[in-house]
Amino acid sequence: MLRLLDVALARGIRTLYKNVSLIGRPGERIGLVGANGCGKSTLFAAILGDLGLEAGALERPPLARIAHVAQDIEAADETALDYVLAGHAPLMAARQELAAAEAGHDEMQLAHAHALLAEINEGAVIAQAKTVMHGLGFAEVQTSKRVAEFSGGWRNRLALARALLRPADLLLLDEPTNHLDLDSVVWLEAWLKRQEATLLVISHDREFLDRCTEATWQVADGTITRYAGNYSAFELAWLERIKQQDAAARAYERTAAHLQGFIDRFRAKATKARQAQSRIKMLEKLQVVEPARARREWRFEFLQPLKLPERLIEAEAMALGYGDRKVLAGVQFLVRSGDRIGVLGVNGAGKSTLVKAIARELEPQAGELRRGAGLEIGYFAQHQLDQLRPDECPLQHLRRLALDLNPNVREQELRDFLGTYRFSGDLASQPVGPMSGGEKARCALALLAWRRPNLLVLDEPTNHLDMETREALAMALSSFEGALLLVSHDRHLLRATTDSLWLVHDGRLASFDGDLDDYAALVLASRREERDNDDGEKARDDEARRRKDLRKQEAEERQRQASARKPLQSQLRKVEKELAPVSAELRELDSKLADPGFYHEGDAAEVAAVLKRRGELALKVEALEERWLQLQAELEAIT
Repeated sequence: MLRLLDVALARGIRTLYKNVSLIGRPGERIGLVGANGCGKSTLFAAILGDLGLEAGALERPPLARIAHVAQDIEAADETALDYVLAGHAPLMAARQELAAAEAGHDEMQLAHAHALLAEINEGAVIAQAKTVMHGLGFAEVQTSKRVAEFSGGWRNRLALARALLRPADLLLLDEPTNHLDLDSVVWLEAWLKRQEATLLVISHDREFLDRCTEATWQVADGTITRYAGNYSAFELAWLERIKQQDAAARAYERTAAHLQGFIDRFRAKATKARQAQSRIKMLEKLQVVEPARARREWRFEFLQPLKLPERLIEAEAMALGYGDRKVLAGVQFLVRSGDRIGVLGVNGAGKSTLVKAIARELEPQAGELRRGAGLEIGYFAQHQLDQLRPDECPLQHLRRLALDLNPNVREQELRDFLGTYRFSGDLASQPVGPMSGGEKARCALALLAWRRPNLLVLDEPTNHLDMETREALAMALSSFEGALLLVSHDRHLLRATTDSLWLVHDGRLASFDGDLDDYAALVLASRREERDNDDGEKARDDEARRRKDLRKQEAEERQRQASARKPLQSQLRKVEKELAPVSAELRELDSKLADPGFYHEGDAAEVAAVLKRRGELALKVEALEERWLQLQAELEAIT
């Protein structure tokens, strides 16, 4: 459970919010929303103990039972799987105890460590870690790669996988869908619905919040307010609250104006002084209802293209790849003016490869890519943010671009244009280097729009953008008259701006006849099928391994029996060898003693000697036979 009791938090000298009292129930999934800089991540820092409270109290589970995504991941030399498993604290503690027991040769501690590992079920934890990694887009071969070999985006996925694997009572996620493709977002939603911890998630992806949260905490106006329901329900309730607040403010203004008018008219008159004084007290007691600050509807636009040719770009039997590696083959499509296409596919399927080829950043290995006369492509990708010059300001970037297109452009025109992208005044003249990822993305979009393209090719444009900027982008794309090719994990943006879908799968490009809900169902069904196949393959592997182990055990048992039987068989042969002549002599004496003539013909001394010898042999035979039976029983017991 998470409980905030009259909490106040500040950053520097600025109080972010105060008198906040909220409860997150066990297992409740909560979306934390608000404008950038309002204090969402600050609340996470306070929960994790990285920031002290200005006032109040905060009750939360022990830190060992709180899972969160690490912001900075060291380029460790351990494998990706080991890095993710390190998030499972009980497993790591059991492994450390086992290592200490083996180093200290402590048999009692060793037995306890093995029992602990059996209780945790180490094999099941490893299987779960692989499931989480696969859900977030990692192939089986990548689980053994070193963390240092992954790029920043993939390291973020590793950090998310590590947090999801951690046994926890409270799960804190800050923009978990950044750097994920749509397939991974769909999987993550399903995973979060199944987990039992209290979830507090910050996200600017409204459809993600709609699908995986059941309550909303809004940080605004110096406090945090709880709303029941997901983001869409919160938005409706918040708008209704704004209307009511505006109505109350207008009522206050009418009443206050009436009282003030009475006071102004009759304050100086002796006959009305008492009544005027009464109105003054009423005015002082009247609760001031601040008019709701109307949400400023920020909008920008993509300038309309100078030319709109009917056929913009066409591919025929095109193959794409890098060096000897082929990524896509048999690619055929036609993009006409006004087409609005969303591109779907798992991470690594070839979506970015396709858009790079369309944007002239990758030449086809085979086939033909025909570009229409007058084609002007506006290409946005995440790597372009890194290509912005950090020591230059947005105005310098735009001026350099604008002068190439129109040497007579005025600076005020450039400033006005940048203002529509929220680079007004001094911000337009500040270096790009220290800016946030969202500000850099807006700068890149402004530079793209100035070129007046007739085909927009956007590869994950919403990464780093807040909710308001995403809404503005959706509105701008909806009113754009040219063609659009969009790769995005933001389903709200895809629904709002595209009317047809392409699917990149198994090295091919094809039209997808369903909608995004159909695609999400397809993703989950595919994951289930893969899991079932993996389970079936695992079962077959387990059966083969069991049979192999059984054959090995049988061979070992045969070897053990042979080793145990060998000395007994040797002794048995020795007894049999010793028994044979004794038995033969005993039979010979019995034959002699059975002949009546032996007693008449022989003397008494001979008869006595034979009888004595016969008695000695009988005892010896009896002892040897008893020993033979004993050895035979021992041999049968071994078998």
